[in-house]
Amino acid sequence: MIEKIKSRLVGILTNRRVRLSAISLLSCITIAAAALLHTSAHTIKVFDGETTYTVTSLNKNVASVMSGMKFKFDKYAVLDTQVNQNTTLVEITYGFPVYITQGDVTTEVECLGGTVAEILKDNGYTVDEHDFVEPALNTQIKETIYIDYTDISYENGTKEEAIPFKTKTEYSSTLNKGTTKVTQKGTNGLKRVNYTQKLVNGVATSTDILSVEVLSNPVDAIKLIGTKVTYANPKNWVSTLSPKKEIELDANGVPVKYKSKMTVRATAYTYTGNKCATGVAPQPGYIAVNPKVIPYGTKMFIKTVDGKYIYGYAVAADTGGFTKKHPTGVDLFFTSKSACTKFGVRQAEIYILE
Repeated sequence: MIEKIKSRLVGILTNRRVRLSAISLLSCITIAAAALLHTSAHTIKVFDGETTYTVTSLNKNVASVMSGMKFKFDKYAVLDTQVNQNTTLVEITYGFPVYITQGDVTTEVECLGGTVAEILKDNGYTVDEHDFVEPALNTQIKETIYIDYTDISYENGTKEEAIPFKTKTEYSSTLNKGTTKVTQKGTNGLKRVNYTQKLVNGVATSTDILSVEVLSNPVDAIKLIGTKVTYANPKNWVSTLSPKKEIELDANGVPVKYKSKMTVRATAYTYTGNKCATGVAPQPGYIAVNPKVIPYGTKMFIKTVDGKYIYGYAVAADTGGFTKKHPTGVDLFFTSKSACTKFGVRQAEIYILE
């Protein structure tokens, strides 16, 4: 602008005196403008602890000028500001890392200072009265530290749960002992549970039941246990011997109590005119055995595997030549040759009683 004024004045002046006067005037204007410019300029000096950054500007807004300056790091905080005539001295500090740990996750954030509460809030953590924070929320942070943050919350909820049915046991004399029967199937009930759940960093750690409302009651199952005892009936036996104590049989016709069981080859024999090896007169119930396998006097209960013969209560009382070829076999006494022929050779189950 000053140059334009000079140019116009020079063009108007036509004589030397006028030109000299004009030049003198222009010099005064230039000096005045420079002085005005000097008095209007403002110097800003920024010190970051290591380096001083200097800017001279007509803009007196320090913050605005500093926003355009290039410092060592972009993030900083103003520690002190001093104004001396046209010079402003500013002292700044850069941010430092702070580590926030929540559960198994640790996050590094840039910090310019402030309280723990402010740092957490600035970084998106919402803290309430249930949460755990270490160090305390009002702790002033001026250097790198670790903040331990645990988010604790309580959540109310409602769920429906089954009420398991129970099995009621009853005893019946109409069922054989050892057998069971379900006469009524059980049905689960239903209940509504109101609860409060504690969440630690989003994971449920405990549940407190507030109330329980029964929506439907369970229906118990009923199971019958048989108590009926079936005893062997000598009338159905081939044997004419009677045990001193009745033999209790299960539903399959097997003795309820016995010492051991054998499945052997069984044949039949009848009267020979001789007594048994033990001196007793032969009769149905006295059987021939290998005394090395089944000692004389052994009491037993015999039935064929095919179920067609219940020989019944028997006693080892005789032996025979069959033991040479079949040492584990037995020979059952029958009252007639025809009965022996009909029986033939069969597999028999022997239950040793005593």
